[in-house]
This record gives sequence, structure tokens and C-alpha cells, in this order.
Amino acid sequence: MTIDVLREVTQWDEPSLTANNGIYWVNRAGHLVAFQSPNSDNRTVFKNPLKGFSKSRRKFEKIGSLDESLPADTITVQGSNGETYTITDGVCSCPALNFVASVNTPLNLRHKL
Repeated sequence: MTIDVLREVTQWDEPSLTANNGIYWVNRAGHLVAFQSPNSDNRTVFKNPLKGFSKSRRKFEKIGSLDESLPADTITVQGSNGETYTITDGVCSCPALNFVASVNTPLNLRHKL
């Protein structure tokens, strides 16, 4: 499991917004785990990943990656497509949850252990 380190390179219409492009640490599920402001050397690490983070309408360049540390009670499973997913606190990191998380379908119930 890796965390991608992304530098925002979006060119905004307002120059002051472009000056605020920061560095983002994003986990495999696309959740924001840390952020560094361009005006600071300090990185803010979130206790719980921010699930509302979106890369839409923005541009990023990958500047690195690092191994994601997993909680001790995490189970790692291999999906049918060969990808590796994790189950932590009964929630699977597989992409199926992105599509059916708010609907109690058999697929969703199967992924909530």
C-alpha cells in the first residue's frame, strides 16, 4: 500500500490562488492523509483521512510515494482483478464502496463485514 505525494500545479485565473497550491499526501483510496502549505515547512497529518478530498478540476504532479502504515488489526486481501485491498474496522478499501456506499445492496452489505 502506498501513499502518493502530489504537488498541485493548477494555474488559477486569480494569481493569489495559484500561490496557495500545496503538497498533498493521498492514500490508495483517494483520501487526503496529509497536507503541506506552500508557505510552510510543516506538514499537517490528519488523524482520520479526509474522504471529501477531490482532484477534479485541478492538476497535480506526482513527486513521490511512500509506504502506508496500516493498523495492526488490518486484513489484506487480493481482489479478483489482482489488486490488493485492506479491511480495517470492518470496511473494505475496494472501489466498489465508492459506487454503492450509500445504498444497502447485496454488494455493499458484502463489503461491510
